[in-house]
Amino acid sequence: MSNPAKTVFFMDIARFAGWCEGPVGGKPVFGSVRLAPEGSDSPAVAWGLFKFVATRFQAFKPNVFVFEAPRDPRHMKKTSGPAIRTLIGLPMVAEAAAYGCGVLDIREAEASSIRSHILPPRPKGAGRRENGQLKQDVFRQIKALGHDVKNTDESDAVAGWLYACSIIDQRIGVRTTPLFSDFGDDQ
Repeated sequence: MSNPAKTVFFMDIARFAGWCEGPVGGKPVFGSVRLAPEGSDSPAVAWGLFKFVATRFQAFKPNVFVFEAPRDPRHMKKTSGPAIRTLIGLPMVAEAAAYGCGVLDIREAEASSIRSHILPPRPKGAGRRENGQLKQDVFRQIKALGHDVKNTDESDAVAGWLYACSIIDQRIGVRTTPLFSDFGDDQ
């Protein structure tokens, strides 16, 4: 008897979050969600995240939960203390909800590793991409791979899910270029 495919849930955690779930090597389902009404304070956002993750995990029951690692606060010069605390604290809220639903394989992925996996290398001398440009480049690349994402939150989540799947099964990694995007679908 063969083992069923591992299922992965990836989340780009923020007040307006992107998520993507599906079996490794399969077709994902994805979306984006506002965790609390505009202007809500941190506890409301944390509660919204906890409820969202718990509801999804009770329905989907992933084997692996991966989230984008929060940025180092030293790199958030224009962000206020309460906003930094929220961004740093939200992953722990999501981890607690996952743990409560029995999802024990919890991992984080660096945004730079995800983008390196998804985006083609830049030509020598092309310089660095700005953060806003990176989001748009990821959005275009995910669209080119055939995913009908509606915003950059969704494209970041699909990119993270593809990266996570490639870590779990290295044969999946070649699917991040349009040439190989359907490689192995009939297996």
